[in-house]
Amino acid sequence: MFTKAGATPPSASNRRKVLTDEDVAAAHAAGFAEGQQAELVKIERATSESLRAIAHMMQMMLGRLNDEAHSLRQDATEVALAAARSVAHAALDTYGADRVEAIVASAVAHLRDTPRLVVRVSPDLAETIEERLIGCAREAGFTGEIAVRPDPQAQTGDCTLDWGDGRIVHDRASALAEIETSAQNWLTSANAEGLSLDMTQT
Repeated sequence: MFTKAGATPPSASNRRKVLTDEDVAAAHAAGFAEGQQAELVKIERATSESLRAIAHMMQMMLGRLNDEAHSLRQDATEVALAAARSVAHAALDTYGADRVEAIVASAVAHLRDTPRLVVRVSPDLAETIEERLIGCAREAGFTGEIAVRPDPQAQTGDCTLDWGDGRIVHDRASALAEIETSAQNWLTSANAEGLSLDMTQT
């Protein structure tokens, strides 16, 4: 370079830089890495959004499954109760005398000193069960009098034990009510547990 003062050596600012192959390769690699990082950020963001959308959809599906499970449990309980009622009625009609005998045998074990026990049963059992009740009471150690009376309101398998100072009532309606209460308690417990899974929390 020449000025009025003469020739001057070139400075670093006005000297043309010559790039080597290594410089070009390094610059290319740096640009590629920067672009790659930007794409990775985009992919991660898109993946995160997709996962949130999937989690939301699955949460909705779980809610519907919970409702469906509740409905299925309700239906199953109603079917089970209908079957239990049918079986209970059939069993009491068939084994009503056995049930009355078991009730009396259990009661007189605690009433050995009672002078008189009146047992009221359905009319169809009143004429045939007296001897059986007297026999089972004697085996249990009961020494008092046992009188069997027909009760027009009683169904087969129902019985009322009356000894003056107290009374025990066993009837079909109470037995079925206990079955239904147990089933409803189970259903309430099962529904309370439900399907609880929150997939939207991070």
